[in-house]
Amino acid sequence: MAEPSPAAPVSGTRLLAANPAFRSLCASRAVSFLGDGITTTALVLLVAPRDGPTGVGLLLSANALPRLGGPLAGVLADRVRTRRLMMRCELASALVIGLTAITLPPLPVLTGLVAVAGILATIRNPAGRSLVPVLVDAVDRAPANALLGLGRTLTLTVGPGLGGMLAAAPGGARTALAVDAVTFIASALLLRGLPAIAPARDPGARTGVWAEAGEGLRYVVANRQISVLVLSLFLLVAFAAVDNVALVFLTGDVIHAGPAGYGVAASAFGAGMVLASLACTRLTRGRRPIALLIVAVAATGAGTIVNGLAPFLVVVVAAQLLAGAGNAVENIGYDTVVQDFVPRPFLGRVFGTIGTAAQLGAGVAYGLGSFLVGVVGVRTTFVLAGTGTLLVLFLLVPSLPRQDVP
Repeated sequence: MAEPSPAAPVSGTRLLAANPAFRSLCASRAVSFLGDGITTTALVLLVAPRDGPTGVGLLLSANALPRLGGPLAGVLADRVRTRRLMMRCELASALVIGLTAITLPPLPVLTGLVAVAGILATIRNPAGRSLVPVLVDAVDRAPANALLGLGRTLTLTVGPGLGGMLAAAPGGARTALAVDAVTFIASALLLRGLPAIAPARDPGARTGVWAEAGEGLRYVVANRQISVLVLSLFLLVAFAAVDNVALVFLTGDVIHAGPAGYGVAASAFGAGMVLASLACTRLTRGRRPIALLIVAVAATGAGTIVNGLAPFLVVVVAAQLLAGAGNAVENIGYDTVVQDFVPRPFLGRVFGTIGTAAQLGAGVAYGLGSFLVGVVGVRTTFVLAGTGTLLVLFLLVPSLPRQDVP
């Protein structure tokens, strides 16, 4: 494996301008992610007064549980023409969300519709991530992933605010959901700019879906570098996502900053992700993605520890900016390393497995965070979570090669 040759920084704008197919993919994913943020907010606002906390929990679980089927979703990404698969997922999502907007069904039916939407998202996400090595040169993979990550942050930043405003407009949740249905249609139309890319997997090598999912999992287990990436991501999310539970108690009960303080601190995490993604679109071309990954994990862990030690809200905000930046660069680093190391016929299944690992890690984090806050307190919870994040480096660093695939 050869070290990539040094290259002058190239802005994300130039990368998009020079590559119409990748530009179509970026625009499609950004529009789709924006719609995801709108819908999650609108549905929570619809269900909370009608069905209470139980309804909100069921709704979010129905959206999250399908993500555990990533290895199966990855089979489709590897065996089907990617443009066709993604377009059909987007159009099917528009149909599901449009039906939800028209009917605003009772909770049992709504939960089923949200689960279907989660299944469609689980299928299209590994398909989109596996396209980057096909559409861009190896030296541009990290900036390309940064651009895709920038679009992903719309789910956390712009989407919720827009969803809240639309839900407050005439028509309420129906208006917000209708807008989301339109975003899925727009995303499908944008995907028409992709070339007709042949399936990654040889049709003659296909067996059953379950057999191919098993083959993908065996590939992950047999390849030490990839298995370490999957395990380390699970552990990172299990530690770092504890702040999703603990932050509200830190700002409210310890810092005494009130609801506004919590909102500012939570927004700072998203702002850090946006700023880091923007910086990476220019600064990561030709950089070693493993080095990016190591720096990102260190930043996430340090930010989490500083949260636990912070005496004032301004320190919490700074720590959240640092942790959010680390989280964004982690995503870029993981995606780029996988795209560099994994042969294309396995990319969809590996990305599906990584998505499942992250989802499992989030589930552990929510349970662990609730337990630790009650047993050792908020500050100690943050320090333990940050320390655990940093300890993942002892697993990650020795297991990855020092040179990248060109």
